[in-house]
This record gives sequence, C-alpha cells and structure tokens, in this order.
Amino acid sequence: MFKQRSWFKKSVVLCQFSLSMFIVLNAVFVLAEENQTKEEDPPVTLPEVLVEGHRSILAGTGSLNLEQPSQGSSRLGLTLREIPASINVITQQTMQERGLRTVSEAIQAATGVTVGDHPVAPGAFSMRGFSGNQVRLVFDGLSLGPTAFVTRPRESWNLERIEILKGPASVLYGEGAVAGMVNLVTKRPQRGASGTDVQIAYGSFDTVRVGLGSGGSLGTDQLHYRIDGSYQNADSVMGVQRTPYSLYNLTSGLLYDVTSRLNVELSFDIAYDKAHPYLGTPFVPKSFSRDQVNSVVSTTDGGTIDDRMLRKNYNVQDSNMSALTTWSKLKVAWQPTDFIEVRNQSYYYTAKREWMNAETYTFNPSTELIDRDRFQVEHEQWVAGDRLVFQVNHPLGGFKNRLLSGIDFNFTNFNRPSYYSGDVDSVDPFNPVQGLFDGGPTARQTARISDTAFFAENQFAVIDSLKILAGIRYDLIHLDRDRFNTAGELNSTASFTQNFYPLTWRAGVVYDVLPQMTLYGQYATAADPVAGSLFSLSTAQRFTMATGDQWEVGVKGQLWENRVEFTVAYFDIVRKNILTQISQTEAANVGKQSSKGIEIEVAGKLTYAWRVQGNVTFLSAKFDKFSQSSGGNVVSRNGNRPPEVPQTVANLWSIYRLPMAIPFDVGASWRYVGDRYIDNANSIRLKAYMTADAWLSLGYKQFSLTLRGRNLFDKTYAIWGSQFYPDQALIGAPRTYELRLTARF
Repeated sequence: MFKQRSWFKKSVVLCQFSLSMFIVLNAVFVLAEENQTKEEDPPVTLPEVLVEGHRSILAGTGSLNLEQPSQGSSRLGLTLREIPASINVITQQTMQERGLRTVSEAIQAATGVTVGDHPVAPGAFSMRGFSGNQVRLVFDGLSLGPTAFVTRPRESWNLERIEILKGPASVLYGEGAVAGMVNLVTKRPQRGASGTDVQIAYGSFDTVRVGLGSGGSLGTDQLHYRIDGSYQNADSVMGVQRTPYSLYNLTSGLLYDVTSRLNVELSFDIAYDKAHPYLGTPFVPKSFSRDQVNSVVSTTDGGTIDDRMLRKNYNVQDSNMSALTTWSKLKVAWQPTDFIEVRNQSYYYTAKREWMNAETYTFNPSTELIDRDRFQVEHEQWVAGDRLVFQVNHPLGGFKNRLLSGIDFNFTNFNRPSYYSGDVDSVDPFNPVQGLFDGGPTARQTARISDTAFFAENQFAVIDSLKILAGIRYDLIHLDRDRFNTAGELNSTASFTQNFYPLTWRAGVVYDVLPQMTLYGQYATAADPVAGSLFSLSTAQRFTMATGDQWEVGVKGQLWENRVEFTVAYFDIVRKNILTQISQTEAANVGKQSSKGIEIEVAGKLTYAWRVQGNVTFLSAKFDKFSQSSGGNVVSRNGNRPPEVPQTVANLWSIYRLPMAIPFDVGASWRYVGDRYIDNANSIRLKAYMTADAWLSLGYKQFSLTLRGRNLFDKTYAIWGSQFYPDQALIGAPRTYELRLTARF
C-alpha cells in the first residue's frame, strides 16, 4: 500500500508540475506578444471568446447541426464542421420528434450504430466494426469505466442531446474508445431559458412514461436552476411474458454567476432501474421445430427459432437486474482575461448494480428440454475525480490559435461478488416453469484503479479556410487486482498489480474549399486492454495494452441555400496486439483486427413543410490474425467477421406538415440492419431485417399530441446476439402503439 501511494503521489506531482510549467510558458508567451503588439501596432479587436456552457440545440430532423459546438469531440469549443472527424448529434427535439424513448433507441439514430440492449450489458454498442468496450460511453464528457459495466437502461427525457464521435477517442478519454465515443449530455441550467416541460405517454404492454422538467432563474439574474424527473414502467420488455421493468431518473443543477467572468455550477443526479430481464430465445434443431421462424437465424448445425417459443421467458421467477447510481459534480469556470479560460470539474459517482438470473438456455437433444444455468454478480463502484483545463484563445505570430492543456485525475474502487453454476435445471421449451434462483456462496473480485493523465489540444489557423487540429494524451494508470475465494481468503496467485502508460494522439486538417463545403482528414490512435477491461483483467491477460489507429477522410457541407446538409466519411481502423491463442495452453497479444468503410448522412428541408434525413454505412470488418481454442484444438479465425458487426446499416426519416390551420405532422421512418454473426467462427448468423414506424402529431398552442406505431409490419427479427450466449438471441419487439401528450408552459 505504501508503494502504491508513493507511486501515485509522484505521478500526480509530476503531472501537476508539467501542467504548471506549460501554463506559465503559454501565458508568458501570449502576454509578451500582446505587450509587443501594444507597443508596435495600433489596438486591435480581440477575437470572440468561447466559454464552455450548455446551449439548447433546437434543430431536429432535417439538420445535421454542423454549425453547433460539440463538447464531447473537442474541448476547444469547436463546431462539428471544424472537427476533422465524423460526429453525430441527436438533440432532445429529435428524440421527441422520432419517439426515441431510451438512450439505446436514440443512439441507433446515429450513422452505422447498432445497440443490443442485452440485459447483461445494457446498451451494448457496435460501431465501425467494433463493439463492447471498444466503444466508450461517457457522461457529460466524463468517463466512469467500461461501457459494458456503466451503461444502464435510461429514459431520454433527462438529456439535452447525445453526441457520437466515430473513430478513436482515447486522446480525449484515455484507454478504450478504439471505435468511438458516445457522450450523454444532461439537461442543465441555461441563462435566459425558463419554463416547464411535461410529458405523459401510454402504450402497448401497459407502458407508462412520465417526464417533468423546469428551469429558470431563482430571484436574481445570477442564479439559475434546472430540474428534470422521468419515470418509465411496463409489464413487458419486447413483448416477452413476465418481464416487467421500471426506470427512474432525477437530474438537477444550480448555476451561479459570481461575476461576469466567474461562474459555479453544482449538480446532483440519481437513477434507478429494476427489471425481470429477458435474456433471449433459445435455438432448437429444425428436426424438433414444427413451426420455424425462418427470418431470424441460420446456423451451420441446423438451429432455428420455433414460433411456439417466441415471447416465452425462460428466466427464473425471482430474477433481478437492477442498479442505483448517484452522481455529484462541481464545475467552476473562470475567465481572468479576454483570451484566457480556466475550467475545473470535480465529481463523485457511486453505483450499486445486481444481476441474478438463469442466463443461458441450451436445447438438450437427449431430453428435448431447455437446460438453464444460474449466475449472480454484483457491482459496488465509486469514482472520485477532478479535471483542470487551461485554454488560451489568442493569435500566435499573427495566426489565429486555440490552445488547451489540462490534467485529469480519477480513482476508481470496484468490488464484484459473483456466483455461477451451470446446468442447474431444465424446463419445457413451450411451457417453461419459472422456478427459483437458489444460489450459493459468492467469490469476490476487487479492482482499484488510479489514472492521472496530462492532455493538450490545439487548433491552428494557417489561413481562415485552412486549420490544423492536434491533440495528445499521456496516462499513468495503476491497477491493483485482488481475488478472493468463497471463504473470503485471498487468492495470491490470481491477484496482481500492474502499471500502464498509454500515449495517444490525433492530428487532422480541415479545409473550407467553399464557404459551405469542408474537406477534412485525420489520423488518430487509441489504446485499450488486450481483452475485457481493466475492471476484470485476469492474470492471463497481463500484457501491454492493445493499440489502435485510424485514417479518416471526409467532406461536410451545405447545399441549396443551406437547406441540405451532408457528410461523407471513409475510414480505415486497425486494432493490434489483441489477445489470441497461440497454443492450447498459451495466449499472446499478437492478434490483429481491422475495419474499413464508408458512412454517408444527408438531411434536408426540401420544402417549407417537408423534412427528410437519412444515413447509410457500408463496411468490411475482419480478424486479420486471431485464433482460439475449439474442441481441443487451436483454430484460426483469420478472415472471419467479428461478432455483432453488420456490414450495412441504414436509417431514413421523413416528416411532412399538412397545410392546416392547426400544425399537423405526418412522419415515418425505416431502419435496415444487415446480417450479423454472434460467434467468432461465423457459424451462427442473425439475418438482416428492416422495420418501419409511423406517427401523427397534432400541435395546439403549447400542447402536442402524438399517436405512434412501431414495427408496423410486425417483423420478427433478432435485435442482438452474443458470443457469450451462442445458443440464443434477443428477439425484437413486435408491433406496438403509443399515445403521448407533451406541453410547455
């Protein structure tokens, strides 16, 4: 413990010293240049200073928000158009228009993104040929851990917007994020914005959704508040029997303008979710099935889905998936001069999560029953951290320049008791008796992770139409892992400590070939654990981190008097040094995985009454060098497509306002997802599917009433599968309806 604290203290002091010197040198240089300018040149007008804050983005379908700033993709206050990367922004208005009820539904509106909502890892994302922990989920620009651990089912009501950055984001958020980042931006106090928002909705399966939010000033123009609460409850998830769930979320914030140059924001959020989860429908042999559903799956061993088993719940009666999270933040923003900004954010996050289920369902050909296991795991996690940022917006040598540097520190304490037992009992495929969990003693794993990072970012304008963006980050990560047996005794063989020092960077160029058209190119790097996550790293995975890099080129712009916006991107990502089996008893970090593809998104206001938006992704992903144990042999998977990765994903939305005295909108959307494999051997394929939604929305004064139908053609399809559950798949929801009333006062 003494050595750990000593190492930690030295790393903090080193980074603080480096940051201090960097800040001092930058300030001295800028001040000296300013003094020289005052002596030699006539006074000049300082450029506009951008101060970090929360801004309401009102554009919905028909706009790509290219001129709006992105908090999650750059800390310099740059717009989407100024950042040399592919970025999607899903605003609150877009979520309301399209009926995107949860975070998972909203994220799927982004180009090329699929979401599984598997109960073991709610919100398991796939993006640019990668999935799981290779896509980082952050909250208000802060990373709290691996995506598979920190993602929870959540109502979209409490969010201002969602930002999705494609490609490596380690330069912003540290280890992980090889394929991209999803940033959930919470509603916070806004100066000059006041009012109350209300939402009430009722739909199929007795689904009830309620949202209430209010914001404004508190007796003075200096103090502003925002508070939002949401509730969602249903008798069933995806139409499956005996799967009720509830979601609660409260977000709140106070913003105080101490002076015109100094403000403080204090926020507190709490969320709770509880469900009796649905973990999938098992495959059965075609010889056993009397009513095959041919649109769902194809397997090399003849597995299929039987229609008589659809919407059945094979979980136990006392199953549980639940979590309680809290999050407190204190933000301070200070602008000592017209061109210098200092921002600090301190935060404390807690989470208690629990899973207790029969998770795997395997058809037994001898008994013609479904064999079930038992698995229980709990997470007790807290994270404390602080981020200090120093920014200078001032010309250097006559060239426009924005420079940012900072230090990021966080400490995570993670405790994980677990219990597992395989093939505990068997149930009838068509009339499963629920039964009880009946678990046993748990074995505990712990992780203590300290991460101190130094980062910098810069935008340099060669000329007004040509800008260079660069960023760098260096992390000092210390991991302390302990494992205990069911008696609470330390397993010294499986316990260890390890340090990691990932260095990641990105560099790109943005060129405005026309006032409304921008070309860009970027090279970015990333780093992440060779397998799993730092939270669950085992002794067999104690290697240096895997590395990733990506080339991306693209174009962003507007046409037709800015009534049409578009983005086109080509990318090529390689993840190297991944864990691969080299013999029956030995693994090494010498594997390689790659993905390349094209992403296209277009949004337009074709007439005053008609708005459309669509996106499509074509990609090719594969294992370049990867082997695994199978049937007592080491089998190559070279050339295979990674699990959970479709080659094609497309979305299309259309909204038309009828020419009536009272606003009356007619909307429709279509979503296509190509086929995906759920195993590395590519022996189990989930078939491609397309769904269609439609809605009618009537607005009168401050009220809006919407009737919406989802999956109107009642398509039966698999929304997700996992290599950890190869004998089953999650079946998407059937046709459903919802009536929703919203109001603003």
